[in-house]
Amino acid sequence: MSADVKRSVLATIAGGATLSAAGRSKKRIGNNVVHVRFCSVDSGAPGKFKFNINPNTLSADFELWICGEASDYYLIPISFIHNIYDNPSTYQDKRHEEIRVVSVDTHGHSVMFAAGGVCASIRPFLRATLPSS
Repeated sequence: MSADVKRSVLATIAGGATLSAAGRSKKRIGNNVVHVRFCSVDSGAPGKFKFNINPNTLSADFELWICGEASDYYLIPISFIHNIYDNPSTYQDKRHEEIRVVSVDTHGHSVMFAAGGVCASIRPFLRATLPSS
């Protein structure tokens, strides 16, 4: 099921451009590399999704967070992701210091990522598509 959702979203953001593999969890679409992440719906916390940012993420041009279904996705420029990753208060994974943990709220279109409840709006990235190459 998640593979079907990923394919659907990738086709949407590609806008007809050719897709090809670009490494682990990444697709090349035109001149851009997109790091693709999918998180299933948690019936105990609808609208809340957990993702992580790792060095593989940072090697792409865009981060794609798919939140349960094809209509709920955010296509985020990597510069925005770098700002989260580089914040000294960003939550670190307990086992892997190079991984940062974030929580997406699809109801408020925001990402919480740092101590003290630091959030940022991701509304501009909701159902975005890639720029024309």
